[in-house]
Amino acid sequence: MSNFPPQEIYARNLLSSHRGYPLWTPEPNIELPESYQQEGLKIGDVGVVVPEDGSFDVFFNITLPREHPLHAPDGVPCNFTQVKLRREDYKIVPDAVDPGRVFSSSGVECTVSCVDPFDLNGKSRILTDHQFSLCQNEGAVLILPEGAERHRLAKELLLLDVVIQNAVDWYRFAREQLYRNIRNDAIYLVTGFHKANSWSLASFKNTEASSARCKLVQLTNGGPVVTSPSTWETLRPLEWRIGPRHSVGIQNQCVFITGFKIAVNEELLHLKRVTVKVDHSKRTLASRLVGFGASLANILVGEGTSEETHTPRTATQDEAGDQLTLEHGERAGGLEHVTVERVPHAAQLFHPSDIINRYLLVKEPSAIIAVTHDSQWITLLEKGILKPEEFLQEGRLDFSDFLALEYVH
Repeated sequence: MSNFPPQEIYARNLLSSHRGYPLWTPEPNIELPESYQQEGLKIGDVGVVVPEDGSFDVFFNITLPREHPLHAPDGVPCNFTQVKLRREDYKIVPDAVDPGRVFSSSGVECTVSCVDPFDLNGKSRILTDHQFSLCQNEGAVLILPEGAERHRLAKELLLLDVVIQNAVDWYRFAREQLYRNIRNDAIYLVTGFHKANSWSLASFKNTEASSARCKLVQLTNGGPVVTSPSTWETLRPLEWRIGPRHSVGIQNQCVFITGFKIAVNEELLHLKRVTVKVDHSKRTLASRLVGFGASLANILVGEGTSEETHTPRTATQDEAGDQLTLEHGERAGGLEHVTVERVPHAAQLFHPSDIINRYLLVKEPSAIIAVTHDSQWITLLEKGILKPEEFLQEGRLDFSDFLALEYVH
């Protein structure tokens, strides 16, 4: 039975749409400048998919000048240089997704009907009823009542050299200036997306065959269709979201993204670690956590020493001169050497490109970075080399058989 959060189940199950990486939270980040929120994500955005809510956290944009409001107050990475793109470098498909399109995972059957059309104050209102049959243990659904448009960078390789030259600086900026606790394969450079006016999405897990329904009210007065969110109905566990809360008729809701996923050799990022000697002569919570190697503290307990004397609260310094002091507690035996990672474990949602990048870094230990574009695993899906159900394996994927096809840069 799956223990993944709803945002991970949603992403895993909708990768088969071939549209890119699905975002559980398509709305623009309200902490960004208001002008940036109005448009939503942009090509050239550098950031990460947030594991807690499936949104996209924008750090900076490589196509905008250093003094742009987006880059205040945290600034930009060292050696930042704006990449100036021309209008013809962008490709936009206004009707890339037809209105009313439903994306769903395998085993989800959908029936759509329009019921109860009525007139209110000269405005036509139509209630659209989506009924779903859920036949798998887990799955996902995305409804786009008003369709979506697609934006992409026509010459994606224009940015590849920028990634190669600056990836390490980007990670250091994220960790040391923005204080983001991210893994060494988390950063994304956006080169395309699908944006919608409105959406309704859901994911489910650990459920027997059941049904669900979503009702959406569409309002029009002879102009553009505006969708008014309603609700989902189900007797089975179902996580769902409908948005935006306040429709403004602008396609700024990013439902899919595509781009370069970037991994950096961890040794280049100089994660700070300290080695301490722990005295187990006292009983405290800290010592019990250390003694049992608690994963929440992200500590690695090494071999015990043969020293006879106990020296409480001692620590050795790392190369940067940082010192860590721990309370110690009672445990049989003498001192133990404990290595503590200063940065706690960083969560991350599943992404096919991460598996490719990790494989490359293991295959070539001397490599500095590994870069994979979403189009590469999408191509594997389209050609049938990779099956959608393989994304659902809890043990993750093994791309070693596919890499010989040279889809990966």
